[in-house]
Amino acid sequence: MTKINEEKVLARGLKGPGVLLLVKKRLAEEGEKPRYLRVIISSLDAVEELSDYLEKLGIKTERDRAGNDYHLIADLKDLKHFKDVD
Repeated sequence: MTKINEEKVLARGLKGPGVLLLVKKRLAEEGEKPRYLRVIISSLDAVEELSDYLEKLGIKTERDRAGNDYHLIADLKDLKHFKDVD
């Protein structure tokens, strides 16, 4: 189910580091952020890596599966300024 004020990031076919870089790039962009960021991923390992990273930032996440894809939904409500923690 799509949430209100949600942006989708398609990361199908990317491995863990590629998914992480794609999301970091989106979070670092200037301007208003959506409330929710839905990342569509085809690798469970990439889901785990991204989920761990977002938890370090204090971002709550939900996971879902749709066919062969995994959906990781990040709640960006409390994200004021993005700072990479790697």
